Amino acid sequence: MRLAAALLLLVSSVAAAQPEPAAEPAPKATADDPIAKYFTELEATKLIDVESGNLETLRKELGVAEELLRGGNFVNSAVALYSIVKSPRYTAFTDFVEFQNAEYDLAVSLARAGSYGAALDAIEQILKRGPAATYYGPAHRRAVDIALETRDHAGVLARLESIKSTDPLPASISGERSYLRGRAAYDAGKLADAEGELVMISKKSRLYSSAIYLRGVIKARRGEYQGSAEAMCEIAATPDADKFTFVVDDRYFTIKDLARLGLGRLAHENGEYDDAYYHYFQIPDDSVYLSDALFEASWSMYQKRELATARDLVKEFLKEFPTSPLWPEASLLAGYVELADCKFTDSQQWYDNLVAKLQPVVDQIDKARSDPELRKQLFATAVTRYKEVRKTGEVDGKKVGTAASKGGVDDVLALLRLDPKFIRLNDALSGMRELSNAAPIAVRQWQNLGNQLNEKKVTAISTTKTLEQEQLADANALVEDLRRLGTKIVESKSDLARGRREGTLPPDVAADEAKRLDGLYEKNAKALASAIAAADKAATAVSAETSPGIRPLIQGDLAEARRLDRSSHALLVKLEEAGDKLAQGQIEKLYNDTRRVLDKAKLGKVDAVIGQKRKLDIEVQDLAAGRFPEELIGKLWNASMIGDDEEFWPWQGEFWADEYTGWR
Repeated sequence: MRLAAALLLLVSSVAAAQPEPAAEPAPKATADDPIAKYFTELEATKLIDVESGNLETLRKELGVAEELLRGGNFVNSAVALYSIVKSPRYTAFTDFVEFQNAEYDLAVSLARAGSYGAALDAIEQILKRGPAATYYGPAHRRAVDIALETRDHAGVLARLESIKSTDPLPASISGERSYLRGRAAYDAGKLADAEGELVMISKKSRLYSSAIYLRGVIKARRGEYQGSAEAMCEIAATPDADKFTFVVDDRYFTIKDLARLGLGRLAHENGEYDDAYYHYFQIPDDSVYLSDALFEASWSMYQKRELATARDLVKEFLKEFPTSPLWPEASLLAGYVELADCKFTDSQQWYDNLVAKLQPVVDQIDKARSDPELRKQLFATAVTRYKEVRKTGEVDGKKVGTAASKGGVDDVLALLRLDPKFIRLNDALSGMRELSNAAPIAVRQWQNLGNQLNEKKVTAISTTKTLEQEQLADANALVEDLRRLGTKIVESKSDLARGRREGTLPPDVAADEAKRLDGLYEKNAKALASAIAAADKAATAVSAETSPGIRPLIQGDLAEARRLDRSSHALLVKLEEAGDKLAQGQIEKLYNDTRRVLDKAKLGKVDAVIGQKRKLDIEVQDLAAGRFPEELIGKLWNASMIGDDEEFWPWQGEFWADEYTGWR
């Protein structure tokens, strides 16, 4: 139980932080592994029986760990797998497939728990066995997936290439590393180097379609539209039943839709509107890019002056995707179409409706620009929606953009497209919040573990607290109380800001209360710093009682836990500031974009009114010159034609068919 507690502390502390991997040297020998050291000391104190490990127990413990992994309990799964991989009980079984299976499952558990650095450490141990090892290929793919997930292409690649092998690498492995080199060069702006790496990837690689698409993007950035279109066509034209199609993973179909969308955009930029229309309508109905394709197709038809087609497309878009982020632009385009077709009344109606609907949204965005608390709530809801869409592809049970407008904040959320940088920062922020909440618990658990393994009672659990232990418990309790007080102060400041925003508090009362809360927060911060220092001093006194063999390990990890406790809260504040800065930038961009559409709609209304006036002027001039308006020509030319405002008493007599033969 003590061993499991120690492993759980080590694993959960790392997993909660969710660090991104960085380029660093390969791990040292097992003797320097912190978890292996604990096993060595526990073996020395006879708390582990090396002889108790055999193939049967290995398979049984592996089955338990894999059951936890399948159930989504990734941290506990990693603990169980560490108990296999690092334990001296199974040192003689390292060449068995069951042991190597445990190594790979450990890497998977750590990666799924968000502990990417520790997962790469486990992967490195697998890769050191060489390309002939059973789990070499899956482990390498897992490392590449971590690089793509964290976007640390260069860092993960450096770790992989630091592992030297005398055997040649398989083509699939070389292709994946070429892709990472290409992505790293692309991130650095070295487009020529990136393209040179991407062309080396074989069709048999799972990243082949991704490489082709990125090559097309590189050519487009250079202005080589023909070459870019050829690259996109290579993806879009590949039949789904092609023998190479299913070498790739499920990202292939998303890339194929992006390639079709890219072909449409390239054709549009070159003025080939019919080709653009064709490519846009190759995107399937179940694609997440269908709304983009429908909107851009309507623009292409408008540019070609196929106004009837553009009108139908934009109406279809607004009907099927009323809450798409593109609905303001689509409504503006609908007004443009009617204006170009000289239907000035219809055009003015589109602009009036757009202004009436968009003005409250712009006002709501403007409030979020100046109100940090409202902005924080807005982006928290946006992140929740983003995760729901990523998991299910729907929002509240409906496809994205197809739900009816609810007004208010929901309309703002419908327009907000989160920056990938903000998503990654928010994930790190969530992990840091979890870590800062779990850090005090981890400190207490390390202290309890040290108390159980003190000099006086090595093999039994000590139940009597010494003076030092009581002082440490009091110091820890004070630290937690002060942190809770700080959280309550922050919540009170948020409630105060909400009351000020909604006008439920008088301005003078709100200002005085804000000043009082700021002073209380500063006093609490100073008291918290003093309490943490006292707790550190008390922890040092307690850890000195630990048994000699375990003492250095317990003291080191306890000190690290306390450092992690302090730094996690400090880093949390910095991450929150960085997150608010990114959110501020995004809300400013959204405000500028929507305000620009609103201004264009107001100008479009002016154009529609001027067009109406000009049309009336022309009709007056025609009448003065003896020319009749086009809509009246039919009535005057065709004899006996009845107008809408005329009456005709139907003939009550009897007609014969031959009387009308050739009557004209």
